[in-house]
Amino acid sequence: MPPTRAPSPNKTPARRPAKGRPTRSVAPAGARTLPLGGRGQGLVGLFRDLKSEIRKVNWPPPRQAANMTAVIVALSAALGLFLGAVDFGFQELFRLLLQGLGAAGY
Repeated sequence: MPPTRAPSPNKTPARRPAKGRPTRSVAPAGARTLPLGGRGQGLVGLFRDLKSEIRKVNWPPPRQAANMTAVIVALSAALGLFLGAVDFGFQELFRLLLQGLGAAGY
């Protein structure tokens, strides 16, 4: 029989509430709790993280962004025209089929 491993303990440290703020919980009594910090801390942290992530974005130069936008607009227009033509073709096909069926006395 192969040896069994004991489950490894959770190595993630518990998150501590901000100093001077009471700990709040989102879990029912007896379940695992998640500290939320003080009022507004989540929103402030969200905007702080958002600002940090936006700084990491590799933005294209304005000329390249304009070129990519023009390509997307042109491809969207071409696809719209193609799908419109296919739709019109099916519409005419069904109109002819229904006229043929009506003339045959169905």
